[in-house]
Amino acid sequence: SAWVDSPTVVVADPLHPGGFDFHVDLERPPSTTSGVAAFVREREAGKVPPDPFALVQDEITTLSSGIRQLLGSDHPVLELCARHFFDWGDGGKKIRPTMVLLLALATNPPSHEHEGLLASQRRLAEITEMIHTASLFHDDVIDKADTRRGVESVNKAYGNKLAILAGDFLLARASVALARLRNVEVVELISSIIEHLVKGEVMQMRGGHLQDVSALEYYFHKNYYKTGSLMANSCKAAVVLGGGSAVDQDIAFAYGKHIGLAFQLVDDVLDFEGTVESLGKPALADLRAGLVTAPVLLAVEKHPELQSLIDRKFSEPGDVEKALACVEASDGLERTKDLAVAQADLAMDSIMQLPPSEAREALAHLAFKVVARSR
Repeated sequence: SAWVDSPTVVVADPLHPGGFDFHVDLERPPSTTSGVAAFVREREAGKVPPDPFALVQDEITTLSSGIRQLLGSDHPVLELCARHFFDWGDGGKKIRPTMVLLLALATNPPSHEHEGLLASQRRLAEITEMIHTASLFHDDVIDKADTRRGVESVNKAYGNKLAILAGDFLLARASVALARLRNVEVVELISSIIEHLVKGEVMQMRGGHLQDVSALEYYFHKNYYKTGSLMANSCKAAVVLGGGSAVDQDIAFAYGKHIGLAFQLVDDVLDFEGTVESLGKPALADLRAGLVTAPVLLAVEKHPELQSLIDRKFSEPGDVEKALACVEASDGLERTKDLAVAQADLAMDSIMQLPPSEAREALAHLAFKVVARSR
């Protein structure tokens, strides 16, 4: 098929002219000697790695109050909408600010005070979460979602217009906070995230694929823009703020990129295998929204009849059920899981290039948690 013939995916980006080699080799299984497999063996042997979320728990606990301070109180209605997630939902996994803080701890020089973190790095973690949350507000309007994180979505609770404005409000406040960091390189990195989020959403809305780009390449392009860019560029920005070397910046970027791609692949599996309770949103939401993800793309090889359903975005009665049956009868889900583990392996390979530290081990553990999660 078209996407097996092009196993290596390269995405161009103005900040990285060489593009990104995603190492998407569909014929190569995940490593059995390193990465996730080695991590599992160490756990079975009794080695207990530091928990990434526990290591920065105090920082994450104060993150929401920092965000509330950034939101201000000039616009009560917009503030109410923007606080919807932070006050009423479970707050999400906070994986993005956790990554930012751990990368800072792993790369900051010993001279940094305040428990190894700079105020600017703490603020970057808040900015990252605000941008992510704003993107969720906008995504839910586009997808007509009723729930998010187990509670009513903002668009369901307040309407589409206020949800869009609340997302814009979050982006505006994040941009002001970003400018106050007074670091041109970081401003450029984080600003590119917002551009990529829009590009990725447009790619998802269009579906299909570009000329001379296979369906799976298109899928990974979209995933980098929608998920990987935020993680990659915010991780790199954390190292930039700490004065880290260019080598450490590249390591942080690669780690975030691979974590982002693994995260999205697991999300796509959970859309088939998860429940409303575990996901905080209906299962099969992607299929019902007409979105084509890796399990479906990989199932087409053995079930070419899926292609006509893909072309019409599962819009006819019975299409979702037919697509589900084809995916379950194929190895699409297992191969998607393998792709996720392979990306987590690459994230671990990247982060282990840093000097040994508790934060480095926690980042490796986080890569494992991303592929082992059920929500």
